[in-house]
Amino acid sequence: SKVFISKEHESDVMQGLDSFRTTDVLCDVVLFPGDSTERFPVHRVIMASSSDYFKAMFTGGMREQGMTEIKLHGVTKLGLRNIIDFIYTSKVSLDMGNLQDTLEAANFLQVMPVLRFCNQLLCSEVTIENCVEVERIAIDLNLEDFVSQNLSSLLESGLHLLLSARTMAKALSSNSLEGFTEMQLYQIAKDWIDHDAPNRHSSIHTLMRHIRFPLMSPTDLIHISQSGDSLMHTDAACVNLLLEASNYQMMPFMQPGLQTERTQIRSNSTHILALGGVMRQQLVVSRELRLYDEKTEHWRALRPMDVPRYQHGVALINVHMQFTINIVVLGQSTYDTKGKTAIDSAYRYDPRFDKWIQIASLNENRTFFHLSALKGKLYAVGGRNASGEIDTVECYNLKKNEWTFVTNMMEPHYGHAGTVHGDLMYISGGITRDTFQKELWCYDPDTDSWSRRADMMDLRGLHCMCTVGDRLYVMGGNHFRGSSDYDDVLSCEYYSPATNQWTVVAPMPRGQSDVGVTVFNGEVYVVGGYSWNSRCMVDIVQRYDPSKDVWDRVFNVLEPLGGIRACTMTVHLPEGSVDEALYLFF
Repeated sequence: SKVFISKEHESDVMQGLDSFRTTDVLCDVVLFPGDSTERFPVHRVIMASSSDYFKAMFTGGMREQGMTEIKLHGVTKLGLRNIIDFIYTSKVSLDMGNLQDTLEAANFLQVMPVLRFCNQLLCSEVTIENCVEVERIAIDLNLEDFVSQNLSSLLESGLHLLLSARTMAKALSSNSLEGFTEMQLYQIAKDWIDHDAPNRHSSIHTLMRHIRFPLMSPTDLIHISQSGDSLMHTDAACVNLLLEASNYQMMPFMQPGLQTERTQIRSNSTHILALGGVMRQQLVVSRELRLYDEKTEHWRALRPMDVPRYQHGVALINVHMQFTINIVVLGQSTYDTKGKTAIDSAYRYDPRFDKWIQIASLNENRTFFHLSALKGKLYAVGGRNASGEIDTVECYNLKKNEWTFVTNMMEPHYGHAGTVHGDLMYISGGITRDTFQKELWCYDPDTDSWSRRADMMDLRGLHCMCTVGDRLYVMGGNHFRGSSDYDDVLSCEYYSPATNQWTVVAPMPRGQSDVGVTVFNGEVYVVGGYSWNSRCMVDIVQRYDPSKDVWDRVFNVLEPLGGIRACTMTVHLPEGSVDEALYLFF
């Protein structure tokens, strides 16, 4: 059979519906603006398909769902007419005269394309004469990100010099200014103050406290400190900002414990990251760190690890529940299925500078272990090395840059999985004395003690575990088939700490063991690993949606990798093409 596609059909349908609207044919609801009694007959299905506001109103059980006349108190006649015209024709006529009414209506009714058009108009039509009015509109409609999103255009015309201190401060605090260095932002703030120094001198700290001086290069920091005309010298609070930055840069190991709003990464790019693993063909261990760019649907290269790793541990450290600042990896750097080449070295990745920093080594070599970040510290649990299975647990103190032993596990474990919930660490399954386990153990750092919780329903090891809301999910892994062979474990289940019970959920479509796992936008991604049923390493990424209890396969890693690890992190999107990223991988 052949599929025929008509390019005219869609526009013909919309023209017909618009004709019905203008002649009030088949319309099933009448809208009234808040400032007028003028009637706007429309079709519910058309409005609901184009506006989240109307979708909720007409399909969510609200009382308006059964009404034939509806008053919209937050929308003017002019704004409502423009929105309805756009929904039926895909066109809207905008100028500075109707901009505010249209913006208010689009914002109220959640018609996102019109919101974007209005933002573009604000930027393209701004002049010296209307700059203050445009700024007022943006503030009134809670669009203060307008300046940060269009800062480059405002700089070209010099119009940023006419903005208020409030708007400049808001722009300089934004994480969306990825195209600017902190030194450039400092100069922008300085130029704004110098433009009207007598009246703006009092706003120096208001602006400068949003410049992330700790993230500047030492050379730039010294230049500002030694500059004879520096505004920073005239304000005691600004001098403290420079001292804070200097102290921060002189103590790299203590940085995780010295976080402020000025040390967080200036980025809104949160992505899935994958690192390490062993390649299927050559059995060579990878040192690559990559992010998956959802917009381009390609992997992009970040700075590789200094040492290749697989069957390692990855933990994201959230300092004071504010900023995720690094990854720590340990593990094994050469291929060995028995863990005899386990090593003790550890590294921290800093996404702000895309660099790796070696931190204190562990007291014991370990691989096939679990690493968790819990209450500002790291915990390396169990594993194996050349001496065999391990029951020890080590805790890393970020401020002291040292590892110390805490209470051991009840028995040696390797190939187990873990996660954190409610300031407690949970460890599930794994292998003890060549026997797969289904135990669940809970570690309390306040009492330095372990307690046993309800067992999982299935034996499993080399599986993955993660937290979504108040549920602790375990997925995949493998267990014995008979006395000497292995099978994939496709079953999945979650544990509820409140009830101490396990619940079965949808099974994985394909088995994955020794994987990377991460939660991104409330969904679980299981990355790479090994399939015992297929007897090979895999390049698949499977996604689980807890709200729908369904799995799907979403994308692939660049090549099959076992012992890979994954996380979700805010980073700077690397420069360069995808082809360059692919070239760096091989």
